[in-house]
Amino acid sequence: MKIAKILINTSVKTLNKVYDYKIPEALEELAEIGKRVEVSFGRGKNKEEGVIVKIIEETEEEVANRQYRLKEISAILDEVSYIDEERLKLAKYMSYVYFCNVYDCLKLMFPPGTASKNSSKSLQTKQDTVIKLIKSADEIMQDIENEVIKSAKHIQLLTFLLYNDYVLVSDVIEGLGISRSVIHTVEKNGYILLEKVDKQNDLLKIDEVERTQAQVPTPEQKKVIDTIGSYLFDEKYRQCLIYGVTGSGKTEVYLQLIEKVLIQGKKAIVLVPEIALTYQTVTRFVARFGNHIAILHSKMTIAQRKDEYKRIREGKVDIVIGARSAIFAPITNLGLVIIDEEHDSSYYSQTTPKYSTKDIASYICKINDAILVLGSATPEITTYYKAQSGAIDLFELTTRPGVATLPQIELIDMRQERATGNTSIFSMALKEEIKKNIERKEQTMLFLNRRGYSAYLSCKDCGYIFKCPNCDVSMTYHKSNNLLLCHYCSHVEKNVQACPQCGSSNISSATIGTQKVEEELKEIYPQMSILRMDADTTISRDSHQKILDQFKTENINVLVGTQMISKGHDIANVTLVGILGVDSLLAMNDYSASEKAFSNIYQVAGRAGRSTLPGRVIIQTSDPQNYILQTIADNNYKAFFEAELEYRKNFGYPPFLDIVLFELVGNQFDVVKQEATRLYYILMEQNENLYRVFSPRSPYIQKINNKYRVNIIMKTKLSTKVYNRIYEKIAIFQKNKKSNIFLSVTRNPTFLS
Repeated sequence: MKIAKILINTSVKTLNKVYDYKIPEALEELAEIGKRVEVSFGRGKNKEEGVIVKIIEETEEEVANRQYRLKEISAILDEVSYIDEERLKLAKYMSYVYFCNVYDCLKLMFPPGTASKNSSKSLQTKQDTVIKLIKSADEIMQDIENEVIKSAKHIQLLTFLLYNDYVLVSDVIEGLGISRSVIHTVEKNGYILLEKVDKQNDLLKIDEVERTQAQVPTPEQKKVIDTIGSYLFDEKYRQCLIYGVTGSGKTEVYLQLIEKVLIQGKKAIVLVPEIALTYQTVTRFVARFGNHIAILHSKMTIAQRKDEYKRIREGKVDIVIGARSAIFAPITNLGLVIIDEEHDSSYYSQTTPKYSTKDIASYICKINDAILVLGSATPEITTYYKAQSGAIDLFELTTRPGVATLPQIELIDMRQERATGNTSIFSMALKEEIKKNIERKEQTMLFLNRRGYSAYLSCKDCGYIFKCPNCDVSMTYHKSNNLLLCHYCSHVEKNVQACPQCGSSNISSATIGTQKVEEELKEIYPQMSILRMDADTTISRDSHQKILDQFKTENINVLVGTQMISKGHDIANVTLVGILGVDSLLAMNDYSASEKAFSNIYQVAGRAGRSTLPGRVIIQTSDPQNYILQTIADNNYKAFFEAELEYRKNFGYPPFLDIVLFELVGNQFDVVKQEATRLYYILMEQNENLYRVFSPRSPYIQKINNKYRVNIIMKTKLSTKVYNRIYEKIAIFQKNKKSNIFLSVTRNPTFLS
């Protein structure tokens, strides 16, 4: 008789183990390691999802002699298995180092749309549903002002549609967190129409992309290509960092390395931070390699991703390009993994399992004897430290190909601007340069690390700040639709005219957002063309690319945006980049804040002058002597690295020590704090100086969506002994943990505040 050992789909720590089930004779031929099954579990009547991790043979006598009666598998949910022994080992490794259940990790490896037996059947249809406004903007705004529309969610949906009409229902649900019932109620009230449209399955029309040939590499590029290319023939794991200034031709190096991999009959994975923002990179790969590519990212429909997974598993694909999750693609005969913009925080998962993509890529490359290539103009401090110490191979690209040069960077002291009477968002120098660009028909990008109209509203009389009732953050004012919006829980309120604390109507906005920048630009230059790219204008599936295509093809004068405009865009006619509100980046309170500030500012500065036209960058600040800005102005990453490394060494941060973050979450602050204190003392007991624990504290944002958070930070050098001790302590804590308290543990989080 065949017995299946099954992992159950649960995040309950005590259930993170296998359970034995009989395989009915009718299902024996279908049963296979890695397939999902449906089983009866515990005393509940509902069926649970599980996955087969092992199949063994037992005699009927052995089964009869067991201490408990075995239940049978009810159904097998998958036609084919995507989970083999190698992936099971990966899931177990991830579970151990990232403090989560094995099934949480296996979910990352299932084809999209199969992670739950309750997947919607509508996802398999050949049509999508779009939302179309059928009332005018004036009618909608009037109904909001007259309180005909009162629901915050209804207001949120309608105001979004005013600027993003004709979008997919699925995009609204995923992007805004709005339920189908809300959409149907707004439809019933006569504001919108739901319309079926043919499903668009092609991310790129591959046949229409003009094919290209390899470019003649520069001497620096050739050295990198030849050296790493020689490593490929060794068929041994190796990790390399390509540190190249912005516009130095890293993508061409990637393309030529992949050509060498394909010649060997092997395959490659290419990861980019956010594929919807790096469409240009994808196009370059398609132009070079045609339909040998599979593309995976969250902006694709479920059907599209399932089709790509099937092509990969069937061996019809040589190259997989995607965002973070593409590292789990079921590709075989792997020879090369490339992680572009390796410094980007999107390579760290913020949900369980909280993994580092680079760590997973390293693990996968080791077991496949493959090469891992990391690329960036601003490498992570930890990565560059490893390269400097010889743990990984370092390659440098110090110049841009052809006649292109690095942009000239100028720091403008906004204190002096104010002293001379300039109260505008823009310095006189930036205004003048924008005007020159308009006259020369050259393009400008303006970067601001904030969306909306202003950061918050406050009362000038008593100082009251309008905060979200569910979260410990101020609400963002969106002037165009006269609303306050929480960007954490999506709570919406109509802009209040009076202070709830003192009754004063003396309400003002503080600091600026992208909408405010756009508005003031139009006042200064009424005839200019402007586009805005931020989280409010890019929720719909292909909105990023539509904005970029329009900016490029219509030669729009100015693109205003958040950090979205800093990633992967190579537009020849962009000669000016203005960076506003930089002081808020410099003031972030976190151990990695300086690193993030340097990367953000330097990367967006690198969008200027990437072709034959020279580039200029103007950075507006009230602190021009700040060492971060000084090293950026000098195009000197290495000077910044040395200063940052000294700081990390003095305070015991990565790469010198590891950090383990214990976060407790619950509905009542006092209870959360009490449980955090209990965990703190458990961790402190008999730790044999294996680690140092800091007393519980609330993070900068203490409450999100009515849930309170308290953190405990541990500094250590992670080892098997330390891991085992942490697991022992967690087990002790969990025995008496209050049921309404949730504990998560994160290894080397990207932020601590």
